[in-house]
Amino acid sequence: MIRQKKVILKSAKTRIMKTCKLIFTLSGILLFLSSCDHSVSMKTIVHEDGSLDKTIELETDSVGAKNFIGIGSSTNWQVVTTVKDTIRKTDDKKFITTYTRHFTSATEANKELATPSDTTFRIRSEFDKKFRWFYTYISYSDTYLAINRLKHPTTDYFTQEDYTFIDRLPAEGKSISKADSLYLDGLNDKIFETYATRAIFEEYYSRMVKVLDVGTNKSWIDTLNNNKEKLFESLKNEKDMEDIASLFPISGISNIPISKEQLKQIELEVETLTDFASTAGNGKYVHRIDMPGEVVNSNADSVAANVAYWQPSATKFLLKDYKMVVESRQLNSWTVIVSIGFIVLFISILIRSKSRF
Repeated sequence: MIRQKKVILKSAKTRIMKTCKLIFTLSGILLFLSSCDHSVSMKTIVHEDGSLDKTIELETDSVGAKNFIGIGSSTNWQVVTTVKDTIRKTDDKKFITTYTRHFTSATEANKELATPSDTTFRIRSEFDKKFRWFYTYISYSDTYLAINRLKHPTTDYFTQEDYTFIDRLPAEGKSISKADSLYLDGLNDKIFETYATRAIFEEYYSRMVKVLDVGTNKSWIDTLNNNKEKLFESLKNEKDMEDIASLFPISGISNIPISKEQLKQIELEVETLTDFASTAGNGKYVHRIDMPGEVVNSNADSVAANVAYWQPSATKFLLKDYKMVVESRQLNSWTVIVSIGFIVLFISILIRSKSRF
């Protein structure tokens, strides 16, 4: 496990010890960093006409494990599952499910992979082609959309310096300096202890308001609003409660008309958000883009001829989108021939004009 994960894991374990039983959803976000990793490999072959061949491989511990990308044979993907050979016979089996599909354009790919969703991994693709006489330049990008799907805004918690730091984090498996380790430790505290606690509470709270916003219960919304911060502080401080209802008496809302069944439904809805973050954040990612020409510019971790590779840690796209950009060029043979023809024609005309004198 690389240094980045070690630092996050330390923060996660500390937070779990402090967190009450209610916030099992928050613990789920943190626990994804200490549970077993799974591998996610994505490959895009870019063609000159803008069409794309996409391949996504998910390595899991069992056949039929949850597919957090939300694709399958029902949406015209070809699906093949194989058993991965392990180094030792005693190792648990690993299963690799490979999804492949051809798209006529980036727009078509985005309809499948970049539509708004709170519970599936989103990838946005962009294609651009420019003719520059001797060369044709093709620019392409795949963007992992942020896996934080909690609605609470991040603007009051993270600075531009934080995002700049995230941008310059190295590829998975690369070491970072001691100074960067300390900064990452502080950033993780802000993410998992400060922001996530409040954001998950806001998810609960907004759903409680929605339940009350019906009939005669609307009058309770003001009462809930007046006691909102007291409820939040109780949630952070109480260690032995079983559910959020046990906080109502000490928060001044003991008679609030929200049933156990409604609270259970709220709990399940919030859990779907954190389950996704848990699964997506636990992945080890490798991304590859094959371009129709030599790569001349990219933000890739490594490049070989016409292929660019990235190996981002989940921190890269936990709070913000992570864009992988590559540009290639191809020589336009016909323009070279035409240019030579013009040169030959110009020289011949010049020679003829001189011979007349």
